[in-house]
Amino acid sequence: MVRLNEFPRLIRHRLRTKLWEARGFPFLTDVNRAGAENRRALLVYLVEPFLIRPNDPRFLDHQNLRQCRQIAAAIGAAGYSVDVADVADKRFRPARRYDLVLSHRADLTDPEGLLDGATRVYLATGINHFVHNRNVRARYQALQGRRGCRLDLPSPHTEELAFIRRAHAIAGFGSPASVSTWTGVADVPVFQFNNYGYSSTRSTIEAKDFSKARMRFFFFASRDQVAKGLDILLEVFVRHPELELFVCSAFRKEPAFVHCYRRELFHTPNIHAIGLVAVNSEQFYDLTTRTGHVIHPSCSDATPGSVVQCMHTGLIPMVTKECGMELEGVGTLFADDSPSTIEQAIVEAAARPEEWYAYQARKTRQLAVEAYSEEAFIGRWKEIAKSLASFPLKGGKA
Repeated sequence: MVRLNEFPRLIRHRLRTKLWEARGFPFLTDVNRAGAENRRALLVYLVEPFLIRPNDPRFLDHQNLRQCRQIAAAIGAAGYSVDVADVADKRFRPARRYDLVLSHRADLTDPEGLLDGATRVYLATGINHFVHNRNVRARYQALQGRRGCRLDLPSPHTEELAFIRRAHAIAGFGSPASVSTWTGVADVPVFQFNNYGYSSTRSTIEAKDFSKARMRFFFFASRDQVAKGLDILLEVFVRHPELELFVCSAFRKEPAFVHCYRRELFHTPNIHAIGLVAVNSEQFYDLTTRTGHVIHPSCSDATPGSVVQCMHTGLIPMVTKECGMELEGVGTLFADDSPSTIEQAIVEAAARPEEWYAYQARKTRQLAVEAYSEEAFIGRWKEIAKSLASFPLKGGKA
């Protein structure tokens, strides 16, 4: 019998979700064991991290597993007993009253009115759904115009935002600019926080040959390839055989995309179509040693964990403003996401001297450790939880 944890993460997650959809999702009470005498909080995010041991290797699958526990711990430290429901459980409805509700389900409804007296906070892991859907549609339309390939759009993010429209605050991943896109839905205080790379991630700067690494670019993502900008990168790098692109993503899960870009992916010597790579694996460290940049021209993100993870190794970021990151003088923030702008920035980056690369790599690693670390995330969530415990807030954005 094959165990679930022997499957790749994406397959494993889908199998588990399908199983829970059939049998019913777990609902967990008092996960922080605070006791009934505390105020009650409901976290609607992920139940899986509370069902596995703290040292389970599945916590390396995605940062959100560990972050879910860390958010619950911060809320608990602010004086709440925390219950947890899964965001994918569409049948879930609150069955009791709460003092605080932190929900990643934008369409969560409360027909019984049990949350009327609760402080309601939307947990945003990306930008405003209307903006996201518009940006993704534009990317697919642009691809069809350039390439003639008509790919099916991925399922849009829900635009049923019942919970957000009743929220008292929004807490979201990303830069202040990306999180503030939600104020178009609910004009409420906004709490911003950064994603992080694992503290165990080691630097590969000292082992790097910058004379070669400056010509090599690392694309590290999951799905979907068009929204993440892989189509643009493939079209750029096929025109620049002197540069190399290492493609580490779930592109094989998107056969229509692969069909459209088969020549670039599999028959272009300077483009290396690798596929999914495990974080902090030896393959991951080998690739981050050989390359100089992590490049992520996404049209919709909120501090992508893949980019931050690479920054911890010393890879210099090249990202769009839609990635929701504040780079503080390191790497490249594309002026826009047009193919010509991205191509020009790539060529200019490869032409920089080795000394610039060595300096920028160290600055990148320092920024990642200081601003995009687990410690920074936990500290920020302690601040957020403390503020939420004293709601209602007065004034503008927090």
